[in-house]
Amino acid sequence: MKKITRREFIKNSISWGAVVAAQSLFPEYIYAKEKIITPSIVGVIKDNDIRKATEQALAIIGGIGKVVKPGQMVFIKPNYIAGGLMGHDPVTAGEIPHPEVVASVARECVNAGAKHVIIGEWFERPLNIIWQGKKNVEGAQVKKLIERINKKYGDKVSLVNLREYTKSFIYVPSQSKLDWLAIPDIVKKADVVISIAVLKTHHWPMAVTFGMKNFMGIMPSVIYGEPRAKLHDAGINQVIVDINKGIKPALTVISGAYGMEGEGVVRSFGGKSVDLIQRINGCLVIAGYDPVATDATATRLITKGWMPQPKDNDLGVPWYIKHLRLAHQQGLGQLRQSRIELRGEKLSDLAMSWQMPMNNAYPELPNYV
Repeated sequence: MKKITRREFIKNSISWGAVVAAQSLFPEYIYAKEKIITPSIVGVIKDNDIRKATEQALAIIGGIGKVVKPGQMVFIKPNYIAGGLMGHDPVTAGEIPHPEVVASVARECVNAGAKHVIIGEWFERPLNIIWQGKKNVEGAQVKKLIERINKKYGDKVSLVNLREYTKSFIYVPSQSKLDWLAIPDIVKKADVVISIAVLKTHHWPMAVTFGMKNFMGIMPSVIYGEPRAKLHDAGINQVIVDINKGIKPALTVISGAYGMEGEGVVRSFGGKSVDLIQRINGCLVIAGYDPVATDATATRLITKGWMPQPKDNDLGVPWYIKHLRLAHQQGLGQLRQSRIELRGEKLSDLAMSWQMPMNNAYPELPNYV
């Protein structure tokens, strides 16, 4: 890792502080930049075949070739931290993305010419149970699909536990109390980083968890504890934004074959499983290159009728999701519905009112509503 001189540190600190101060004193400072931002493209596909839906969602936004080039190394972060060891199938429970979505994205990366695709999480548990499950249940169940890809294309896709494979950490700046955040070298050095999340709500202090929050699963427990308590104490919403700033995800894909409403995350916390085929007669896949716009679209899909609603309908419920609001304000992506070009399905045809978390879904309402 490149050493930062005292002079560079002071210079960067002053520049960073000036930006933060300007945004705090003059809210219009950040919104003035919106006038020159082109619409962010987000694809939403509904289909009974989740693999087909994934492929179509990627194609409709321009294809994975827009971000993955021949010879590149790709890191895929699926939301599999809750997979396995809980006595039930986490896929149909809606706790983790469908394995076909993860395998489809990996396959598309290989087809685009990726030299190596690494699928990884920071696990404290046995790796095979996470990737394969017991008798292909109680786990992510993705291992057999990746083996098929490798058999066809050569050993180009790896399933790894970041806890075992990380050799060093690369530190990125943070506006939280921690100042700096440790990112595993495998992730930070990747040419392309992709987030694969699942459509589900969350418990306090945030109402939903999609692509951006998914990267909490790469953070090293050897530094931040399990379950990353130090990151929560430092100001979890800003931490999520800073992780995404540091790794710059190029693509977000959200799996909607099964999902979770209510207290979210896992059944043991009180989350309720949602079968999308039963709920809307089809699986959903949401994909986009803008992490904020993609998560905001997923939020709009499941929060119809949630109260209170911001007076500015163009911002909508995503404005109340603090890490999305901060990410938008700090220039990481687009939140306004009018500046998101939705391709595929119409939002009005799919919007659902999933059960809100019982704890206050909006623990910190912003002054602007």
